[in-house]
Amino acid sequence: MKMNSRNDNTNFMAPSNKILAYFLTNLLFCAGSLLYAQLPDGTRSTVGWIEEIKKNRAEEEKRVFNEASAEHSVSFSVVPYVIRDVNGIANCREEDIKESIDGLNFYFKTINVLFRLQPVHYVNDYNYSSVSRNDTMEELIKMHSTERTINLYLVESAKDDTVPCYGFTWFPDDSIRNTIFLDKDFIRGNYLVTLMGHFFGLLSTHDTLGGFENVSENNCAESGDFLCDTWADPNLFLMVDTLCAYAGTLIDRYGQVYVPSVANFMSESHDRCKCIFTPQQYRRMLFCVQRYRYYLR
Repeated sequence: MKMNSRNDNTNFMAPSNKILAYFLTNLLFCAGSLLYAQLPDGTRSTVGWIEEIKKNRAEEEKRVFNEASAEHSVSFSVVPYVIRDVNGIANCREEDIKESIDGLNFYFKTINVLFRLQPVHYVNDYNYSSVSRNDTMEELIKMHSTERTINLYLVESAKDDTVPCYGFTWFPDDSIRNTIFLDKDFIRGNYLVTLMGHFFGLLSTHDTLGGFENVSENNCAESGDFLCDTWADPNLFLMVDTLCAYAGTLIDRYGQVYVPSVANFMSESHDRCKCIFTPQQYRRMLFCVQRYRYYLR
């Protein structure tokens, strides 16, 4: 590629113009971030859960899933805990919590799973209003939780270590933590659906802890999210606009361009675009309901 000479005045930018361009670039970046109003999913995949998926693969795949196969309905109680802020304000409407649970029931009815919303509890201690994976989080769970239920903590902010996220949870092999943390700003939309997908065993479609999935999907059963009806995903965070157009041009290790699904709940697509679980995702969740989470019913 031909390089421009510094003596070419048409391409040289004066220092004052450089400063102006710098601030304009940052202004556009901040405006874009506000437009997206996106934070990443803070749920971490674990080696332990990936080993469970591998161990269960043969048994899981014997269960040919369709809606008729989910004959016996299972219900789970969800107990919301709203942590008030430093001014004692909840900043979370109960009608929004109900709407979010209604969304769960709409998408999980395919496997005959029902979520029963329990009365909302309010925690009057702002010290728990911002959480990460630390001792404060464990204190909150110990002091405010209900046995044999899914405990939903609605907080002012959540972090995966030091990285802000919209929420996080744990996979089914961690039966001690029947908990989901969600930033109150994200109670509306599909964020809780995604976190509940993790709670019932789904990895993110862009997960790479178990290996990178090729665009050809010839290694789909032993890499990525370990499912073969979800498309290979390079991680869609801030790469899908509000019109659900994927703007990326990323390629895999073989030079193949990714053509990911912007509609899958377990992707980092824009929230308004997400509306589907695949049959194999439903099959895995149903398997995990019956194998790992049945004790909560």
